[in-house]
Amino acid sequence: MIETPKKISILLASDFSILSDSLISIFKGTKDLKLVGCANSTEELTTQIEKFRPQVLLVDISITNDKFAPFMTQISSGDAKILVINQDLTPTQTIEALRYGAHGVIGRRTPPELLCRCVRSVASGDIWVGRGVTTELVQFLRGRGTQPDSGSTRNGDSENPASASSGSADTRFGLTKRELQIVDALVQAQTNKDIAETFGISEYTVKHHLTNIFDKLGVYNRVELALFAINHQLCPSATPTQPGQSAEPALMPVVAPNGKPK
Repeated sequence: MIETPKKISILLASDFSILSDSLISIFKGTKDLKLVGCANSTEELTTQIEKFRPQVLLVDISITNDKFAPFMTQISSGDAKILVINQDLTPTQTIEALRYGAHGVIGRRTPPELLCRCVRSVASGDIWVGRGVTTELVQFLRGRGTQPDSGSTRNGDSENPASASSGSADTRFGLTKRELQIVDALVQAQTNKDIAETFGISEYTVKHHLTNIFDKLGVYNRVELALFAINHQLCPSATPTQPGQSAEPALMPVVAPNGKPK
C-alpha cells in the first residue's frame, strides 16, 4: 500500500476575500499544498494558529494595521514559516520582515506556479526573496550612503584567480574564478543542487566555496551575498535592473534557517 504524502498546511492572514478565494483555487490544483484556514484579523490569526498548527503562514501585510514589527515578533515565535504578501512593500519593510522572522517576501501578482514553489521551499526551511526586491534593497542601501568599497587585494585560495584588469572583483576581494562563477549562479537564483550540476561538482564543494566567499566578503548569508554582489557588480548577473526595465518575476532561495550555506 502506497502511503499518501502529507500535505503542507497553509494558513492565510488577510482581509482581502478575493485573495483567499484565489489561493484556495491554486492550492486545490496541487497534490501537496492545502489552505487550512483564513484569518481576517490579527486576533483571529492567533486563534487559528493554535487551532490548525500550520506549517506556513501567508501574511498579507495590510492586515498588520501599521504595527508590522510587533506583529511579526508575535507570530514568528511559533514553528510556522512566514511568507509576507505585499503589494508595494518598501525596501525598509522588506528588511524589517527578514529581521523579524519572515522566511519569504512575495507579491500579490506572483504567478501561481512560482507561489507554490516558494511555499514548498519555505516549508522545507529556505528563505526566499524576489530578484526585483533584491535590486530595490541594493538601491535602498546605496541611498543610505553604501558605496562600493575599493577594498584591498586579498590572497585567493588554491585555485587560480580569475584573470581580469586591475580593480576587478577578484583583485579587490580575492575571489577565485570558480567563486565568481558560484556568486553569479547564486544571483541567478540557482540552488546549491543547481550549482553543483552546472559545474559538475558536489553540493558539499558548493557549500565549501560559499563558506570561503562569505569569509572573504564579510557577509553572513546568501541574502547579504546577493546584495553585496549586486552593489559591487561582481558578476554579469549582479548588474542591477536598469530604469524602465522590468525585473524578472522570480524568487530566490537565499539562506538556511541557521544562516549557513544551504
